[in-house]
Amino acid sequence: MRIFAASVLFILLSIGLAIGQLPSSAMYVQVQKFQSLKRVLYIAAHPDDENTRALAWLSLGEKAETAYLSLTRGDGGQNLIGDELGAPLGILRSQELLQARAIDGSKQYFSRAVDFGYSRSAEESFNKWNKDEILADVVQVIRQFKPDVIITRFPPDERAGHGHHTASTLLAIEAFEKAADVNFLPDQVRAHGTWQTTSIYWNASNWWNQGIDSIARNNPDYLIFDIGEYNPLLGMSYNEIGTLARSQHKCQGFGSLIERGSRIEYFQHLGGVKLKNSFFEMSQRSWTSVVSKSLEKDFKTLVDKFNFTQPEKNVPLLLKIYGQLMGIQDKVLRAEKIALCEQLIAQCLGVHIDMTMDDYSYVGGSEVKLMLNVINRSSMDVKLAGVVSYRGEMTNDIPLTGLTNELKQIPIFIKTEQQPFQHYWLASKYENIFNVVDAKNIGNPEADPSLHFSIILEVNGRMIKYPTKAIYKWGDPSFGERQRDLVATPNFSVNFEEDVIVVNGNESKTIRMKLHNFKGDLADELAIEPPKGWVVEPSVLSVQSSVKHEEKWYSITLTPTDKAVSGELILLDKAGQPVQAMQEISYDHIPTQVLFSVVELPLKKMNVSIKKGLIGYIKGVQDGVPAAIQRLGFEIEMIELKDLATIDLNRFQTVVVGIRAYNVSPELINYNEKIGQYIHQGGNFIVQYNTASAAVKKMKIGPLPFEIGRDRVTEEDASVTFLEGTHPLLTYPNMLAADDFDNWVQERGLYFAEKYEADFTPLLSWHDTGKSPAKGGLIVASYGKGQMIYTGISFFRQLPAGVEGAYKLWSNMLSYPPHQK
Repeated sequence: MRIFAASVLFILLSIGLAIGQLPSSAMYVQVQKFQSLKRVLYIAAHPDDENTRALAWLSLGEKAETAYLSLTRGDGGQNLIGDELGAPLGILRSQELLQARAIDGSKQYFSRAVDFGYSRSAEESFNKWNKDEILADVVQVIRQFKPDVIITRFPPDERAGHGHHTASTLLAIEAFEKAADVNFLPDQVRAHGTWQTTSIYWNASNWWNQGIDSIARNNPDYLIFDIGEYNPLLGMSYNEIGTLARSQHKCQGFGSLIERGSRIEYFQHLGGVKLKNSFFEMSQRSWTSVVSKSLEKDFKTLVDKFNFTQPEKNVPLLLKIYGQLMGIQDKVLRAEKIALCEQLIAQCLGVHIDMTMDDYSYVGGSEVKLMLNVINRSSMDVKLAGVVSYRGEMTNDIPLTGLTNELKQIPIFIKTEQQPFQHYWLASKYENIFNVVDAKNIGNPEADPSLHFSIILEVNGRMIKYPTKAIYKWGDPSFGERQRDLVATPNFSVNFEEDVIVVNGNESKTIRMKLHNFKGDLADELAIEPPKGWVVEPSVLSVQSSVKHEEKWYSITLTPTDKAVSGELILLDKAGQPVQAMQEISYDHIPTQVLFSVVELPLKKMNVSIKKGLIGYIKGVQDGVPAAIQRLGFEIEMIELKDLATIDLNRFQTVVVGIRAYNVSPELINYNEKIGQYIHQGGNFIVQYNTASAAVKKMKIGPLPFEIGRDRVTEEDASVTFLEGTHPLLTYPNMLAADDFDNWVQERGLYFAEKYEADFTPLLSWHDTGKSPAKGGLIVASYGKGQMIYTGISFFRQLPAGVEGAYKLWSNMLSYPPHQK
């Protein structure tokens, strides 16, 4: 469970306590929050938009139940730490959000909106998402969570800088009104009721309002708070905790120094009651109004007389409170407070529970053996009373067993469901909005674990259920204990070595696939079905394996005929069912994630000419461009930064700098002189996009000055104008035409060049609707005998997607100049 992870994680980071058990001072902070009935909902568009410092202050300082609603999962963004894009990136960023929430102590919600990349306007976002659907999601979260106040991260206008940002605030303002309207979505009203939030505020700052301090001081439209307060019970200030939380957004490059000391935050009134001193001054909720005056008194006693030195002494009063919590009418509040009380009881008793298996996977539909591990490290009477499965069944006839400070291990056997694990929002095909089949999942940050249980403990005669998911844990000699969730799998998975197959002309191509055996004793057949006009040999493969997790490689040969069409190759097992691929998303800062998806290998028949040569590729962040270079038929050599000092660049026809290389390795600038000599002597130097960070904007990249800006073209179908139609980059060895820019994906490009010298020639112009032409997406300059190219074109998206026009243009860039050195 994540309820107590807030304090656990940052305490672990700072003083290295054992996993799962809090010191009594941190328990007390949770007791204070347990007593509180304050509630805040923070709304923005993406993972990493939220103000984690403000969330930490609200959650752990104000002791408010605080939640962040992110409209999207960030699946349209970039990735600084790996090659996940699209749906896998959305999974990674969702988990980073959950790790951030584990530190700042808040909850996490999502709408069904898909992040389709940078958006120029809220109107574009609403059109793609279907505004009414996402508005319904926001209203549902408000009606379920019932906040005292809603806070937005962005202003409700173009200052927000991104259509998704503006849309998030406009939706929040409208949902603020609609959530209280009994006639809006009556089915939802019947399920959750209506809710009138007191006020809605915008978390303003100097980023949008220069001179915010002078604007906000003595202005009744603003609330001003210093959130840098130090909490001695936690050993940190709230902005320290917040910067630790923000640093979990690693794939977006938001790791930052821990911030200490005073930090002023400004909140501008957007609607509802204009508050004077506090977000909660108008709240009518008290324990007397919610349940009874007796409960109000018991909470006061718990807080005033909390026993720090013998936490188990707090349990009798917690048990009394637990019984009274059953009288809460609001089902969300009741479930939330009961769960928090259960966890406090376990923490005060030093109870630890986990359910483990000797592997991380099992085949869906099989019977599995688990081991329940439970220990009571208090002197109180605690008994194990039973285990209830996720299906609501008692899994074992467990006799009432007393628990002591001796680890009790009990085997549990369960017959599992057939279906492999799936992230619920990815279970059905989607475009701009996730197709969530079960409406109960809307808003949930993640899918239920494959196997989860309720462990029933009897504490002083009262039965308490502890939600427990099944995990695999192991000892890593260089790390210590590691854990990951158990996942239900198919009998086997198959992954092709390449994500897309590009074939020039009618040449045959051998491709390899890796089979992963999850079953153990495996014997099956793979029927290989390519698109029309492709010949595959063999068309059926017999696959056999006798060892679980054994991986075997198989090869097939594909030959396109003259009538071959681009499409997807699929695999069927001997039962005629689609075979699934497995992708692991594994980083130290998140739990390992598994994504199963039906095998659909794109086959692209192209006619792209190249001038063969050796390409050097200086690594930036991980991307799919080097694989695309090889698909074209070029020889490629990866260049590590440490090798630049000694490597002979003149061996390369072209040297390419990977995406965001200067962002992640600013020391690249130290090799400017060497790169300049390479170009001057006849080399071809290509720099792909870097974000326009302050550090990069100060750099001189290459021998000729230019500046990377923030201009971009987000409409993937934006019309293209050839500014220099006869330039070799547009004519050799492939003659490009306007239709080569059809069928591009997500965007044209980002972080275009600006303020470049007259030495540079812009080759293409395009623009989003209503915007001025952007000419910095592809610029080239001669320097000595060679040339330098900067491109903000999103080749890192187009090439893995198999966009033929992008391959032609990329081939020309790699083949340039047309003359031999």
